Amino acid sequence: MGCGKSTVGPILAGLLGWSFVDTDDLVVQQAGTPIAEIFRLRGEPAFRRMETQALAELTLRSDVVVATGGGAPLQPANREFFTLQARTFHLRVSFAEVLARTAGDTGRPLLAQGEPALQRLFDARLPVYDSLGWAVETDGRSPREIAAEIRATLVRPRRWVGPGEGGG
Repeated sequence: MGCGKSTVGPILAGLLGWSFVDTDDLVVQQAGTPIAEIFRLRGEPAFRRMETQALAELTLRSDVVVATGGGAPLQPANREFFTLQARTFHLRVSFAEVLARTAGDTGRPLLAQGEPALQRLFDARLPVYDSLGWAVETDGRSPREIAAEIRATLVRPRRWVGPGEGGG
């Protein structure tokens, strides 16, 4: 939340000539109601099920940049998507920057929990994010710089590491 994925994602998609999809937007389309209302009326577990369904549908597509909600990688049902079906990038942001970027945002249900709860959530999620792919630092950088770094990583040729070269 507040890392810039909904801003960086479309820029990256443009640089790659791919499409962009935000899973939050897919859930809102399918539910016909805003996320805050889904949380209020149906609860977070219902939202998470809808989010998992959106990811499952995206596995059928190629050449797409996907931005997910911050809780999506935490769901065991979604781990395969992040580890096997996608090249995953974690937009790393400091907690202070998250607070600055999300100040005054009323459309995010988790913000209503208050700063101490958000800090605990942030600290709990970080190890999961770091375990799922590449971390890209975002503090003090423009969305275009971040997107360009990710693009460079994606298009960089992979070098096979053979025996005796650290590959076993």
